[in-house]
Amino acid sequence: MQLTPEVKAVITQFANKFPIPKSDETASQDWTHKLAQQLKFSFPATGWGHKSAGAGRPHSKDVVAISSPFVGWDVILAAGTSTPELSLNGDSIDLTGQLFEPVYSLDSLGSTPPPEPPPIPGDINAKLDQIISMLTAYHNEEMDAITAPRTVVMG
Repeated sequence: MQLTPEVKAVITQFANKFPIPKSDETASQDWTHKLAQQLKFSFPATGWGHKSAGAGRPHSKDVVAISSPFVGWDVILAAGTSTPELSLNGDSIDLTGQLFEPVYSLDSLGSTPPPEPPPIPGDINAKLDQIISMLTAYHNEEMDAITAPRTVVMG
């Protein structure tokens, strides 16, 4: 599974505002954590976070993840070295056996959250039309998520 164009745009904007740290694994871990927080803010329904290799281990210096399915993307090649590179076109990595670490939502880019839905009108038929429209949009988003291509890891 690949990152969506919307997610790639947020990561690119984040990397432009906060350059990837060089020659510092701890700073790369912090950068990845802050990016995961931004992704959680920008896409709250997706379940963004990061991963660690196991209990008591530090979180990843280069992988952001989603919780369901538990997959991640290596967004920094050569993290912690003097030549790190942003990587947005790789396939997801199956993280089965590792730990998902949720993060708090934080807007580091100074974006504005999506607008609140319009108030429900007073007329009962207009109310029903709006509710049906909202449910249809929600259903379509869920179906898109369910039918999205998945990465299957054998072995």
